[in-house]
Amino acid sequence: MKRKFLEDLGLEADIVEKIMAENGKDTTTLKAKVDDLTEQIAVKETTISEKNNKIAELEKVDVEAIKKEQFDLGKAEGSKEIEVFKKQNALDKALSQYKAKDTSILSKMLDMEKVKYNDNFEIVEGLEEQVNTLKESHDYLFENDKPLPQFTGNINQPKGNAITKEAFQKMSYKDRVALKNEQPEVYKNLKDE
Repeated sequence: MKRKFLEDLGLEADIVEKIMAENGKDTTTLKAKVDDLTEQIAVKETTISEKNNKIAELEKVDVEAIKKEQFDLGKAEGSKEIEVFKKQNALDKALSQYKAKDTSILSKMLDMEKVKYNDNFEIVEGLEEQVNTLKESHDYLFENDKPLPQFTGNINQPKGNAITKEAFQKMSYKDRVALKNEQPEVYKNLKDE
């Protein structure tokens, strides 16, 4: 609204001043709202522009190529795991032929770089020499055809009470019965003490 318009209507100067002041407040408020909305529009346009740029970059990515690459990678890793599994099975089978008591312990003692496999995952070299060396140095890891030594004759027990009164008191009922049957005099002495 213009001051001249109000003056031409014949309004007094005080009234024109009040109308113009009130109108100025409304104008200032509206101008602030317009400025705020203009700023919001600018921010949104910038955001839209950034998002459009990201979309354009993502459209350049070949998703199918990435899928194929990951598939091939997984296939290769799976093949390696299968190969390791087949080699370990072949090793366990070969070690059992050498009458190994515990193939997992024995396989950890081997230098697997020296063990060679054919296409069918059969061991072709490098194992026999290592196993023979281990049989000499660690014979307890292999089954043995030699009979165990047999003890004959009397085994001399120490004289007197080899079991203390304290140990006797801690014995279970089953152990006390066994002691009574095997060494009745020792049992009687410990019981009477």
